Amino acid sequence: MTEQLEQFLTLTIKATQQDLDIILSCFKLEMVKKNDILLNDNETCKHVFFVSSGSIRAFFIDEKGNEATRYIAFENEFITILNSFITQTKSKEFLQATENGQILAISYDDFRQLLYILPIWKDLYIKQLEIAYTTNAWRLESFIKMDAKERFDYLFETNPRVIQRLSNKIVANYLGITQESLSRLKGKK
Repeated sequence: MTEQLEQFLTLTIKATQQDLDIILSCFKLEMVKKNDILLNDNETCKHVFFVSSGSIRAFFIDEKGNEATRYIAFENEFITILNSFITQTKSKEFLQATENGQILAISYDDFRQLLYILPIWKDLYIKQLEIAYTTNAWRLESFIKMDAKERFDYLFETNPRVIQRLSNKIVANYLGITQESLSRLKGKK
């Protein structure tokens, strides 16, 4: 099931077959079911996941028990709790499967080893860090500059699979609105 990751890598970085073989050998296939928790808060994030099928979300739970989804990864995307993964300290976030699917996991040790032995892996890492930074910057800006309708409209235009494939609860907490507000916004589309 590493064919999808191999195709992604081939399109993303210039790698030899030998490089690809080394990279792919570090990933382990995992089957996940909807609502499976891949990482709890107060655990150290020891893996980066590549989504082959399905989706995974990163989210917080505040002191009142409210969830806030920070990021959702679909097919051909990576996800981890980056600050916990980099520093190998306890996470304040959860990782959860939002659909049944298949993921490929690479451990912290294997990830770091690839950085030392394969310059193309470092190139991929930089590209993924840039994606993470721009995504987080947009999320912050959207909460400051956009109202709920504008955030919904933007999501509908740029990433409709979030709205189409995930529950209203997850979509609403991703947008930072109530489920009732989300239902009203969906009704106007």
